[in-house]
Amino acid sequence: MTTPKTTAVPTHVEEIKLANPGLGGVLLDEIRDPAISHISDDAEVLIKFHGSYQQEDRDQRQERKRAGQERAWQFMVRTKTPGGRLSAAQYLLADKLAGTYASDTLRVTVRQGIQFYGVGKANLKPLIKALNEHWITTYGACGDVARNVVSCPVADLLPGHDYNLQTLAQQISDRFLPDSTAYYELWLDGEKILADGRRVQVEPSRSESFYGPTYMPRKLKIAIGLPHDNCADLFTHDVALEAVIDGSALRGFNLVVGGGLGSTHGKAETFPRLGDRVGFLPVDAALEVIAAASAIYRDEGDRSNRRHARLKYILEERGVDWFRAALASRLGRELDAPVAVGAYDVHDHLGWQQQADGNWLVGVWVESGRIKDAGEHWVRTGLRAIVTAVSPEVRLTAQQNVVLAGISPADRPLVEALLAEHGMATAEGESGLRPLRRWAMACPSMPTCGLAVAEAERYIPELINALEDLGFGDERVWIRLSGCPNGCSRPPTAEIGIVGRSVGRYHVYVGGSFAGTRLARLYAPDVRIADLPDLLADLLTRWRAERSQGEAFGDWATRAGIGQGWHAE
Repeated sequence: MTTPKTTAVPTHVEEIKLANPGLGGVLLDEIRDPAISHISDDAEVLIKFHGSYQQEDRDQRQERKRAGQERAWQFMVRTKTPGGRLSAAQYLLADKLAGTYASDTLRVTVRQGIQFYGVGKANLKPLIKALNEHWITTYGACGDVARNVVSCPVADLLPGHDYNLQTLAQQISDRFLPDSTAYYELWLDGEKILADGRRVQVEPSRSESFYGPTYMPRKLKIAIGLPHDNCADLFTHDVALEAVIDGSALRGFNLVVGGGLGSTHGKAETFPRLGDRVGFLPVDAALEVIAAASAIYRDEGDRSNRRHARLKYILEERGVDWFRAALASRLGRELDAPVAVGAYDVHDHLGWQQQADGNWLVGVWVESGRIKDAGEHWVRTGLRAIVTAVSPEVRLTAQQNVVLAGISPADRPLVEALLAEHGMATAEGESGLRPLRRWAMACPSMPTCGLAVAEAERYIPELINALEDLGFGDERVWIRLSGCPNGCSRPPTAEIGIVGRSVGRYHVYVGGSFAGTRLARLYAPDVRIADLPDLLADLLTRWRAERSQGEAFGDWATRAGIGQGWHAE
């Protein structure tokens, strides 16, 4: 591999990676020290690569400060599950671990993983070890590496085609798993657990065959997407494969490069961007091409400014032709020109669908991905009951919902009864689920995320309630709310994107496409939280009056010329 080149001063994060080879060093010492309840800033950088973030309960910050106590330190742990695929046993284990070591809830991420919150430092090792003993890793779920590979969670199960994106997602994930054994030494007592159940002792190593000593400049997000079902939101990723379908067969992929949604308030040089089609490749070249494209980012990405350290800025500044030539140089050949694909659409995979094998799958709505019991909706207990009773495969969606697959026709009545008994919705009209609520998404934000500046998950039910009360509950509009501009709930591609600006204030963006092929534009900056329902109601009222037959909100807002640019400043 090529050593990253730069004449600029590297960031402190780059220095930390070099000073702690293979993601070990200070982290190993601090995690093993029972006398401390939290870890240093340097160790905090490293633990992200192991699949965890150090956090605090920010709701307690002021009270604890007044009492002279240290912050309410805790950790979030994230799984790396390519394509969102879990066995019944793996899901039940995750549910059990949430009650044993975490905050008694599970959270489905927009990258098809599971997050555990409220994990104490002493509980990190038993939690991560138990996951690995059931072949669920957290290695590389965070940090400057290839993150969880996103794909349609059910394309391999449905009739009408003969391709399997799940297998490819797993192959890509395996290709980019770090080599360093520090993870296994720290969490698994130096053992690796193989797919056949065997435990092997690792030979300690800190080398990396692909990443090198400093890994990637920042995160690398990879997706495999389908035009007719862009549930993976493929244009928002650093590197993506756009499936080219010929009848029922997978002909190959268009390589899409340079997407990304994060930005920084007040920094006009940062912005969301959709990826560009670079070229067409056959299916059997997918791993080689993704590795080469990712290596360009590894070697050319900005390591002196983390705000500028994403692949999207390389594409924006150097252009598609430059990237295409750089890719051809590494591959030893040029890719063919991108191939035209059909019209874009997106599905959230809620409800019942029959599989190609005659069994059934059912998509279950989970508000903001938080699997919990609350009020009349006992989603966590209900999912546990169903998975225990019929052992379905569990698939997590990029819309933060859960699909239960492989349900036999004989078991379907039992599953339907358990869904109804626990107040769980699989379709509009069930348990009060209406279109506006169905398509709403929010990031976790307060009180655990250290980057959050405004509420998101805790506020979005109130916002949707207000809009339902104003008569808009039956409109299909994709609303996404984020507590900061990093874009974890993907507001930049939403029809209505709401981004936290400061405590109780938000920027409102409009005009993204429902299928994820267009960015939203700033409509109203710095809106007070109390004014959001009326502001959105005014927009929705105007849409109702001006829209053409069947015109989606985002399409109308674009046609009407509402909003401009991205930054308010």
